[in-house]
Amino acid sequence: MIDTIIYFTGVYDTLDLFTLKLKEAFEQMGYRSFVYDATMERESKEALLALLEEKRGGAAGVTFNNLGYNLTMPFTDENLWEYYEAPYINILMDHPFHYEKAMRRAPGTSVVLCVDRNHVKYIRRFHKNIARTDFLPHAGVELQCRHKPLVDRGIDVLYAGALPIYTVAKMIPDLSAIPEVDGHKMAREVLHELVNHPETTTERALEEYLRAQRNDISERRLQEIIVEMRFLDSYATSFFREQAVRILADSGIRVTAYGTGWDQCEWSGSPYLDYRGKVLAPQILPLMNNSKIVLNTMTWFKAGSHDRVFNGMLAGAAVVTDDSSYMRQEFSDGKELVMFSLDDIKNLPERVFELFGHMTKTQEMADLGYAGAKRRHTWENRAEYIRECFL
Repeated sequence: MIDTIIYFTGVYDTLDLFTLKLKEAFEQMGYRSFVYDATMERESKEALLALLEEKRGGAAGVTFNNLGYNLTMPFTDENLWEYYEAPYINILMDHPFHYEKAMRRAPGTSVVLCVDRNHVKYIRRFHKNIARTDFLPHAGVELQCRHKPLVDRGIDVLYAGALPIYTVAKMIPDLSAIPEVDGHKMAREVLHELVNHPETTTERALEEYLRAQRNDISERRLQEIIVEMRFLDSYATSFFREQAVRILADSGIRVTAYGTGWDQCEWSGSPYLDYRGKVLAPQILPLMNNSKIVLNTMTWFKAGSHDRVFNGMLAGAAVVTDDSSYMRQEFSDGKELVMFSLDDIKNLPERVFELFGHMTKTQEMADLGYAGAKRRHTWENRAEYIRECFL
């Protein structure tokens, strides 16, 4: 029987925050904890091996974005998780096509959990080596403090997230080296498709383009091209992220932005953009607690959500976000939060002005959003699901 959970920390501050909350939740259920600190690699691995040797059949890894997936036994190349037959529960916070190598080499004991239902379909289609995959939505983190009324908060609209277009260059392959089609033309036309039909996933748009050009591309080669062209996903995300903030600033709504890239926009001199640089993930939470509105745009998740949504709701803020099939299933527009579609983004300022113009109603919405997130969208909720299904 599993009574000990293994966690990995010390690589990304955002993942460390999620890990801490999962750890607290599992400890409340009675599980023991072992933390593998990546900043102390040798000591952590020695302690982990000792634990697994002692706890044969009694420990499982619960981690994010493949951390620790490739650990091996001393003096061999045998995967540590497979050797001890220990479940390796891997929560992907991004699209799996960003982790092709890790997915191909995933331990045989892997359970891969995705924050978007389309990601689950992708793994089931292209990664037959992974026997178990499931949908696990993002969750939120709440600071243990008093939530100020919206009217007393100092930030009008908060956007906490980088513009990936300024960091994605290293992902772009040699487009002239794709023999099946003109890579440059494909990139232009698929990005055009995503921008004009933002309900479409990147993998679907790429497949439709390739199938229209060629009828002899194998399933494996299709996936290889999707992985090569995954930078388009970040381009489309960045396009609408910038549009959402810019259209508010151009309308005279003050937006406070955190994250890289906002100072590189051609319009970054706008008096309605208050750019504050980059901060660590835990520092965003008190900012949300001082925000009237938390603005979110998805990372091109069409059947999932983002932690900004639930963090904002648990901060007692009024959340404004683009929608998805999952979000429409969970919430009602205007009841717990405001949802807009990317193809109707031009009406976003009107929705935000309405929130500011009717603060009593907006406070009621924020209160309902808080209650809904507290009830269904915390890391405690996600830990309970993991326990019931996989432990």
